Formats: sequence, C-alpha cells, structure tokens
Amino acid sequence: MYRVITFDVYGTLVDWVYSIKNFLMTYISHDAVDEYFRCDIEEVKRYRPYKEILRTCLMRVAEKRNISVDDVLIRSFVKHFARSPPFPDTIYGLNLLKREGYKLGVISNTDKDLIEITLYGIKDLFDYIVTAEDTGFYKPDPRAFQRAFQLMNVDPREIVHVSAYPQYDLETAHSLGVKTVHLNRYGYKWSPEIRILSELPDLLKRL
Repeated sequence: MYRVITFDVYGTLVDWVYSIKNFLMTYISHDAVDEYFRCDIEEVKRYRPYKEILRTCLMRVAEKRNISVDDVLIRSFVKHFARSPPFPDTIYGLNLLKREGYKLGVISNTDKDLIEITLYGIKDLFDYIVTAEDTGFYKPDPRAFQRAFQLMNVDPREIVHVSAYPQYDLETAHSLGVKTVHLNRYGYKWSPEIRILSELPDLLKRL
C-alpha cells in the first residue's frame, strides 16, 4: 500500500524551463537555453549550494557569447528561478491527492531558502520538504534519495516518486526499488505515465 507521494519540483510541479528560458532569451541569447540545461545536469554531479550552480551555468553561457554578467543580474536570475510558476495542473492535482489521504513530499535539487520561495502559498500541501542542502547530494545520485527517505522516516516501499525526468529522478528511484510515475511534460519515455497530475489518483489505485 502506497501512502506517500514524493515529487521532483523544478520541471515537474513548477515550470523552471519557462522561467530560465525567458530570462536567458531576455539577457543572454535565444540559443543559450539548451546549453544552460546541459550545464545544470553536469554541475549537479557534486554538491555545493544550488545558487552556485545557477551562477556557474549563467556565467558559462554568457561568457561563451562575450556577454558580461554582474552580481545584480546573477542575484536576479536566482530569484527568477526560485519564483518559477506552478504548472496549471499542479495545485488541483496536489489537492486531489490530499483529499485521497496521501502524504505528500518533495525531493528537490535546490537550497532551503529557494524552495521556500518556490512553494510559497502551497507549502501547506506538503508533509515532507527535502532539498539537496538537507541531504548533501543532488539527484540523480542515489544518496540523495536514500538520505531523503531517512530524513522523512518513511519506508521506500511505501513511496511513489513522481517526476518529469527519467535522467534526474526516475531511473535512480527505480533502481532503489521505489515505485515511479512519469509526469510527461517534455516527451521523455517512461512507464507508467500520466499527462496531467490530476490523473495520478486513479493511476495509484491500479498500481
């Protein structure tokens, strides 16, 4: 019996692609977006505060295009990332899950102060909030999940983890014996899969 549903946040519950893409297109270049996200997945291979990763990747794509970046722009970028908006189906889907009696949590590659900004107004929907700052590891490192489950004091066999990203979340969680669900935001392939979060309660009944 699954009683806890955990989520990736950025790209799954909130639209960080929208936020980062618009910022880069405004201040750096239209062609910097894919390069930025490639940088992110490389930089999370070792832990340091996520603000430093945001800074590193912004500066990397800017310097490649001979664009100067000052501290004001960097701080603005970090705050812009943290204010990534929920997808249209997020709040309704979370409320449906709460109505069904599930406990909800997030396991996120970010800092504690940034997740506070991101989840402002919906934080009360979550029973567990775990960041890389709490665990000392970034997903997809298995230790990010293992430490999160320890902090939550929940048996992984009771958890379903939901993410839009096989490469950050689903592959590792599955390898640890955790049931996974793909929320298809970007066209990746993983099964089982849902298109919008409000489909999850019915799917959980069939798992």
